[in-house]
Amino acid sequence: MTEDKLTTVADTQSAVGVPVAIVVAGALIAGAIYFSGSPIGKGGTKEVNEPTAAAVQPADDGQVAGAVVGDLRAVDEKDHVRGSANAKVTIIEYSDIECPFCKRFHPTLRKVLDTYPNDVRWVYRHFPLEQLHPNAKVAALATECAAEQGKFWETLDYLLEKVQTGEELAEDKLPALAQKAGVVGVSQFTTCLSSKKYEARIASDIQDAAVAGGQGTPYSVIIGPNGEKEPLSGAQPYEAVKAAVDKYL
Repeated sequence: MTEDKLTTVADTQSAVGVPVAIVVAGALIAGAIYFSGSPIGKGGTKEVNEPTAAAVQPADDGQVAGAVVGDLRAVDEKDHVRGSANAKVTIIEYSDIECPFCKRFHPTLRKVLDTYPNDVRWVYRHFPLEQLHPNAKVAALATECAAEQGKFWETLDYLLEKVQTGEELAEDKLPALAQKAGVVGVSQFTTCLSSKKYEARIASDIQDAAVAGGQGTPYSVIIGPNGEKEPLSGAQPYEAVKAAVDKYL
């Protein structure tokens, strides 16, 4: 893969595993609620994003410290990859576009890539938690529709960095946002979005996240040059991500 290569899944991708993915996604939310009062983030300490007092709304990055990475789908031509194809270190991120902590973490990974343009590649996979964020999945679908026109990363950057509220990610508002991100064929984009043609792709990513050990968003896995795997849970600061990467360089 070349740098900043944008790829998509054909709309004929098998929907096998979609029901399982839906069940898994529900289980993830339940798990997030259960763990919302548990220590999260690096070193077993809580991140800034505390749950509400009644623990009705769990913290999005409710990953349990010390989690072990499960089976991880290998990176292939279907993935969205940013960075050098020959990078020594790969960061696979499972993310939710409506998640405030994912918004916080997105510039951090961009800075990591700027710091290590030849040594790190970033793989983005979808992990929308719809029970928390009702517009997360349609926003994910929007990025896939934008990818048809070679604008996946531009649209993802715009939605995560420029859009402030979940309400702004409503389906009827996404064509205008995609256009601002650089999508030219708005009619094609709108037709794609309304057809939900990439739902199987999103469901597959959700299932991958669960199998890989994701219990909250953002959930990332760092892969070293010899296949080492290290989980990176929550919206970790740049310094923590850099330290994790430096171990493999």
